[in-house]
Amino acid sequence: MVQPCESVAVTKPKKPTNTMNHQILKAAFLQGGERESSELFNKLIRSSVRQAFWQMMAEEVEALCGPRYRPDENSDYQRAGSEIGRVYLGGEKEEIRRPRVRHQNDGEVQLETYRVASSQAGLFEQIVGLVGEGMSQRGVERASKGTISKSAVSRMWEDKSREQLALVRERRLDETEWLSVIIDGVFIGNKGCVVIAIGIDGSGRKQALDFEPGDSESRETVNRLIKRLKERGVCAEKDSRLLVLRDGSKAIAGAVSRCWPQALQQTCLIHVERNIADRLRRRDRSESQRLFKCLRQAEGAQAGEEAFEDLLKFLIERNAAAALALRERQEEILCVHRLGIPSTLNLTFLSTNIIENVMRNWREHTHNIKRWNVKSDMIERWAASGLLWAESGFRRIRHHEDLPKLREALERSLRGPASTSGSSLRSGPSVPTGALSEIPS
Repeated sequence: MVQPCESVAVTKPKKPTNTMNHQILKAAFLQGGERESSELFNKLIRSSVRQAFWQMMAEEVEALCGPRYRPDENSDYQRAGSEIGRVYLGGEKEEIRRPRVRHQNDGEVQLETYRVASSQAGLFEQIVGLVGEGMSQRGVERASKGTISKSAVSRMWEDKSREQLALVRERRLDETEWLSVIIDGVFIGNKGCVVIAIGIDGSGRKQALDFEPGDSESRETVNRLIKRLKERGVCAEKDSRLLVLRDGSKAIAGAVSRCWPQALQQTCLIHVERNIADRLRRRDRSESQRLFKCLRQAEGAQAGEEAFEDLLKFLIERNAAAALALRERQEEILCVHRLGIPSTLNLTFLSTNIIENVMRNWREHTHNIKRWNVKSDMIERWAASGLLWAESGFRRIRHHEDLPKLREALERSLRGPASTSGSSLRSGPSVPTGALSEIPS
């Protein structure tokens, strides 16, 4: 007799729960290295984004055509299958299957969700940020793995730099109390020069005021720049004067005298020291550097005059022509000393180091440019971009708490002779005027 078989219960495998998925994911992270875990995490994120994006497109299709398998009979739209499309996710190009919708009369309709995601405009800030930090446009194309072409990068940067040019040229300057303006030029290969103006306000903050391109650092170029600054409201306060820092350029000196006749002009002592050093023997340069250092550290008119005379006496014995040239520029060399301001401000107002640093940053910003197009607005756009990039790193000048004394000195100089206060460096005889008159021309 055959024994009946016992029934065996058959159970279906359960679907994995979220908890199990999390456990599997955690195990994968623990088993892999840091790099493998990062790649797995990025894949999961991108997969989640693709699923969310597909859900957004599906909702837009349903709003147009009605629910799937139950289309809206009153709608002029109908589903038309799907196809492979391309969108930009995380700065990279991704292939994704997109649904298609057709209008009864107008043909295929582009989904708004897909239109936004497939546009390169979403990469605008990221791309122009890379170019603004000095990456070449071809380098951006390679870094994006072909996501965006060099031509597209160029068009984006052109739009962004035009916005920056408008910002530099149109922002208000007449609402700020300007104490000093620094003017100098930077040369662009063999294509010309850009004259730049940096302002220092009453609180010690620096700002790129404006710039003017030209063939050279000529009087006409500087005139155009200063005239535009004056029209935009860069001038001294009432009953005060403006302190202009510059190098030894006669073009800048003449333009400043014409447009700001009451401004005080201080020449950069660093430039003067370099020019003098070129005329001295090598063994005399260390003593010249020491004397120039004493001049830069001197406080007040008396101490400045004494340091200047010591330097002049040293030069007379070694290079009479250099001494004569120094004497002819005495007024602009001792301008800040004769204001009687604290020597803590000498570091800022006895040299053009502030604008020299801006120029160094500007050259770093534009070092990838091999050919300048002078017939377009290329120089203006890159100049504005470079100035704003340098301005983003500006800080207040050192010892800005002493600027009220500079303001008082500028007001006092307009009412009468500059102060002669200041401690004396020595009590010896000064250089006689006749010693210079005997120097052969």
